[in-house]
Amino acid sequence: MVPSERTGSDSSAPYFFLSYAHVPPDDSDDSDPHLWVHKFFRDLCTDIRNIANVRGGAAGFMDRSIRAGEIWTSELAQSLHGCRVFVPLYSPRYFNSPWCGKEWTVFSDRRAQFRDAAENGVPSAVVPAIWYPVPDRDLPHAVREMQYSHPELGHRYQTLGLYSLVKLSAFRRDYQRAVLQLARRIVEVAGTVEVDRGDGDPDALEAARDAFVAPPATRSSVRRTLRISVAAGSRNRPPEGRSPDCYGSSPLAWTPYRPDADQPLVKAAEQVAERMKFRAVVDEFDPRSGQPDAPEILLLDRWVLRDAGQRAQLTKFDADTTRPAGLAVPWNDGDPDSIGVRGELAAEVDAVLPLRTSRQRQAGLGAALEIPDHRTFDTLLPKVVAWASKEYLRHATASPPPGRGTERFRVGDTDGAAGRPTDHRRNDEEEDRDGQP
Repeated sequence: MVPSERTGSDSSAPYFFLSYAHVPPDDSDDSDPHLWVHKFFRDLCTDIRNIANVRGGAAGFMDRSIRAGEIWTSELAQSLHGCRVFVPLYSPRYFNSPWCGKEWTVFSDRRAQFRDAAENGVPSAVVPAIWYPVPDRDLPHAVREMQYSHPELGHRYQTLGLYSLVKLSAFRRDYQRAVLQLARRIVEVAGTVEVDRGDGDPDALEAARDAFVAPPATRSSVRRTLRISVAAGSRNRPPEGRSPDCYGSSPLAWTPYRPDADQPLVKAAEQVAERMKFRAVVDEFDPRSGQPDAPEILLLDRWVLRDAGQRAQLTKFDADTTRPAGLAVPWNDGDPDSIGVRGELAAEVDAVLPLRTSRQRQAGLGAALEIPDHRTFDTLLPKVVAWASKEYLRHATASPPPGRGTERFRVGDTDGAAGRPTDHRRNDEEEDRDGQP
């Protein structure tokens, strides 16, 4: 049996706990079924040790000993009860594993709180990673509210998962980017959320419920999805005439209200969605998105309208009447680049997106087309989200239930045939009534 692995030699709790589905060994094959998970674990530990102050080098814990029918080890229990961040590896097998469901429950039962009392939202030290993509409809109810896509990890990560990236050499750069960004996310969460230590009792793991087979949540308790798209520049490709100072590695790192607010705008939007009981799905703007399956908000950096390619994409987006979306357009008068171009770029928004800006003004939300600071953004965005949600419901295609409906009863039908389906078979009670005087 391969022993469990904890990086570092001291007995301190690991920085993160890797929760993954064990693959049963193949009797005809001596190879390690967890070879690729192990490589990912080691690479993630290496990145965390390089970017965080990890005491004794104990970056992570990965259990390599559990097999069906075995008891929980004290080492696993101590690590799960003491780790700072819980990292579940999403895959179809993961959500069918009672062991993984119990690990999720035990960690979730540890009380979490923000280190900074001024932070908004629900504190969580769970940082999911996609090992192999699972459709949203197949996620257990207990985890559907969890934000797991992390667009900064890359498009191939989201569509293929880490298993494909680590196994295929053609995706080596995508894999390295995903692991590094995941390490940064783990360190960020560990620095902002504090989780109470558990008692480390292995019996508590055995007695824990499987979170993935909990009774289905009621419809009212399942969060709706809100799609947040970002059309902005990046540090490597800033818009014409624009300093790269407010941009990051991707449009999702755009911080238009610097220096007053250093947080990426998309993070503030996610917090608004959280307060409104939405599950935010964040991505870079893409005009090719298919039939909408949720309300959408577009965070628009109007500087990108100086780019012909971006103008063409946004023009196409404006003409797509099947994709209703609310617009939020920040503008920072304190930005030195803004001097003398405010009116020009405001006119560009109306010229490129005439239909959407007109509808939004008619709805009384014209102020969201020029949001001057982050406080006003926090005030206006909930109104735009509420309007976008109504617009989505108004345009959504109705999906009737499967099967054949019952024919409507028609008043005045003497033989009663229209009041029942053509294949209706009279039951004994009807026959008895017909025979009564």
